[in-house]
Amino acid sequence: MGLQDMTPPVMPAWSAYAGEQFNLTERRPLAILSETDEIFVVEGFYHRGQFWRAVISKIGVAEIIGQRLNFSKPTRRSDGTTKPSLFFLNHVQARLKTEPDHAVRLYPADAESTGTPVHRIADFCYSVEAVGLHGRRWNSSDALLGNLALVHRFLSTEDVTFERIMRERMTVVQSPPLPVEPELRNQMLHHAIRASHDAGLSRPYFMIRLPFSATNCTSEPLKLLDGVLHTPLWQRTFYRLPVYPRGYLKLRGLWQDGTATPTLNEEMAAWIASDEAAQRRQIHVDNKKRIPKAEAAHGVSRWKNVSRLFKALRSDRKGKHSP
Repeated sequence: MGLQDMTPPVMPAWSAYAGEQFNLTERRPLAILSETDEIFVVEGFYHRGQFWRAVISKIGVAEIIGQRLNFSKPTRRSDGTTKPSLFFLNHVQARLKTEPDHAVRLYPADAESTGTPVHRIADFCYSVEAVGLHGRRWNSSDALLGNLALVHRFLSTEDVTFERIMRERMTVVQSPPLPVEPELRNQMLHHAIRASHDAGLSRPYFMIRLPFSATNCTSEPLKLLDGVLHTPLWQRTFYRLPVYPRGYLKLRGLWQDGTATPTLNEEMAAWIASDEAAQRRQIHVDNKKRIPKAEAAHGVSRWKNVSRLFKALRSDRKGKHSP
């Protein structure tokens, strides 16, 4: 289901917020408009605070880098430094770098995808996140109860830098480039694009679901990776929770020890201090002014939460929402 099939987009029946309008100001899935042997033409690629029509080459992925950021509230140590209060609340995503000749070509959302593009993006990220209604962002209650939707998101690394580092003050830790062959890197991109289109906004986000399943930021990219690499079953253990992403890559033989990798904060320090980053911040301020202020999200009754908890903990034997 693509984004074009949801007008106006509302929360599905399985959510406690069913019927409420989605907040898609920053997070949307890709919708595949056309596909050839060489390219995908999609809508929904996010760059510089807006969504673009994109032409994505099927070849030319030069590097795939794992990224991790901890989004728990930091605590201050006695020496003045900080550390995450909850080590297991990590977000995991993939950074892709393409060869210059195969950069993503961006066009206005309402324009044809031909001619000279407005932007060429050779450094972007694939991120699986939760999206809900206005005034309701990711929270542990909704993540456990399956009230939010899963969205496979594509955005430029510059926008990741703005959102996660400049705006949310996080540290984005990076892996060395994954040691996989070029053809497999290309296949991972193809699978991610199709997963984004196929899922749309139709699947619930579950941080964990008993007996042992999940649809979250860690489980979905690793399932995609395992599917492409045909990872042996014994190496797929304990990938569903965002507890130790580095260990998950090591278990699969995809973490190269001894390779020093800068954080995204360090790597993008010059861009963060640039006029371009200041312009990106101004775009964000201007966008906020244009969007009507949303009312606070309505609460969910205690009885409804209890009812949804039992449903969330129950394995769906028909596979309707199973990962």
